[in-house]
Amino acid sequence: MHEILQDKENLIHVAAAIFLSGFLFRDQVVLRSLVIVGNLVYVLYYYVVVDHPLWGGIFWSVVGIVINAVMIARIMADRSAFGLAGHELALHGQLGTLTPGEFRRLMKVAAWRTAEAPTVLSEEGRPLPALAYVIEGRITVEKAGLPARDVAGPAFIGEVAFVTDHPASATATVHPGARYVIWDMAALRKLLLRTPAIRIGLGAAFNRDMAEKVARA
Repeated sequence: MHEILQDKENLIHVAAAIFLSGFLFRDQVVLRSLVIVGNLVYVLYYYVVVDHPLWGGIFWSVVGIVINAVMIARIMADRSAFGLAGHELALHGQLGTLTPGEFRRLMKVAAWRTAEAPTVLSEEGRPLPALAYVIEGRITVEKAGLPARDVAGPAFIGEVAFVTDHPASATATVHPGARYVIWDMAALRKLLLRTPAIRIGLGAAFNRDMAEKVARA
């Protein structure tokens, strides 16, 4: 490497090699970090090698550095649970399929509730007003032709109706003291349409929740 750098014109090849090597990595932080290093070497080349600094090349290389630095900061923030309260961290751990950043965006359209009296979250044969996730507490599930049964959270209420866009298939009632989160149907659908990553993560959470319900049954 030292011999290569002795000829300053080789800086352009070093810059290109570092820049392109970034695309060998799937991790966005590593990729963008190498692109930044490559751009820094480009800046050095444009300033040192030619008789007069190539300000146009320097400007666009610096723009590339700034953009990638901002994106690295956003990626790191998305991966960090910084700023989540204790009850939010607990719920994030229960869902387990969303990054902290995705979870924060999901919770912006959510409302936290504690049942003070028996509360119906879904009613068989009727459109679902909101998707619910019972964090803890007792749930009574009633379905025509079958005996009522009690289950305990954590559990989604109405996920099948949400996914299929059909009326609720059972009546679910939470008992006093139950803690749960609800998402307005329209607001949640709008968010998932705008953010495919959250739709995929929430779908994975639905699948895991349904598997756990089948195992309990």
